[in-house]
Amino acid sequence: MMKILFLTHRHGDLFIGGVAEVIQHLTNVFPALGVEIIIYTEGEENIDSPRDDLKNGTRCYSGPLIKPSLFISKKKLQPLLTLIQKEKIDLIHAYGLYRAGFMAMHIKKKCGIPFIITSHSDILSASSKRIQRPTVIQRCKKILSNANAVTHLTPIMADVSHSIYNTKEKSFTIPNGIDLAHWKTEKDPTEKNYLLGMGRLEPEKGFDVLIRAYALIKNKIQSALVIAGSGSHESTLKKMTTDLQLNKIECSELPSTLEPKTVYFTGYVRGEQKKKLFLESQLILFATQPAIFQEAFSIVFLETMAAKKALVVSDTELAHYLQTQGLEAELAIANHPESWAEKISLLLNNPTKRKLAGEKNYLLAQKLDWMPIAEQYKKVYEKFIY
Repeated sequence: MMKILFLTHRHGDLFIGGVAEVIQHLTNVFPALGVEIIIYTEGEENIDSPRDDLKNGTRCYSGPLIKPSLFISKKKLQPLLTLIQKEKIDLIHAYGLYRAGFMAMHIKKKCGIPFIITSHSDILSASSKRIQRPTVIQRCKKILSNANAVTHLTPIMADVSHSIYNTKEKSFTIPNGIDLAHWKTEKDPTEKNYLLGMGRLEPEKGFDVLIRAYALIKNKIQSALVIAGSGSHESTLKKMTTDLQLNKIECSELPSTLEPKTVYFTGYVRGEQKKKLFLESQLILFATQPAIFQEAFSIVFLETMAAKKALVVSDTELAHYLQTQGLEAELAIANHPESWAEKISLLLNNPTKRKLAGEKNYLLAQKLDWMPIAEQYKKVYEKFIY
């Protein structure tokens, strides 16, 4: 069995966001392929006593992570070097180019362990102002040149990476995945009268646009708006709801009957609760704001497909790419409530169109189950281990 170290900057990457979804599901399926995953993140050192943070038996360690600079602290490198020797690691998979990739590069220099990099939004200039600095670009070039392989979630991400440093001869495009078994139901659940927006309640996610769009059509529809998530923008969004003369209800579970002209805030959801919210919604709204933050490959797209739902999404390069792959979605102008109101009304007034869109999206989801995606990663690992 090969042993792969997943290396990520923030300990929170194991719990919230797109990276967390990737790590969780890959660690679920890899053991069946003869791949054992060990995880290391920045945090309080626990090299002698791993945690089961993911609740699936994956050993999770934490300790110092060196900051990219001219002078490297050998003391901060040592805990990870010790772990690699203890666990007999074959290869490092770094999630993120700059911090995790920098650490992996220096580990390779010390003990020869090969490493690969998967970039998420960390190399997109609208998402990370840091990537625009000349010194950061130079370090990223060095990291990419030393990486044994670079994987990309989409061709779009590959192009961005190659614009920093051309690694086409050692690059692989492997998409995000979805656990279809989790989403399968014996019959389609009853659709309830609500629109669903889900994600981190941060400015770049565009929930303010959704609330403004909903206010424009509140008197023309019988649907509620459900916002599921938490974040720094939460109080602002709740105040906006009141200012726009919409009813506001905070609840962890939706009532059996939902009131129109009402925005329901459920807080952060996961697991079966998240699944139920998707499956019983009329359609999914994803208003990411590309001028503030660019998505590498949001899990919301995948969950929408798996739930057989129609989607209204911001008009972005990623959305256009996914449409070429089979995604069925209405594209709205990202920061334009009137455009969102128009697209939402179009789908709400056409149940047949919503159903057909959901069925087409599920066909795409079937190509993106986690097991074949894990198999693609395993083939990349094997190139540098055996």
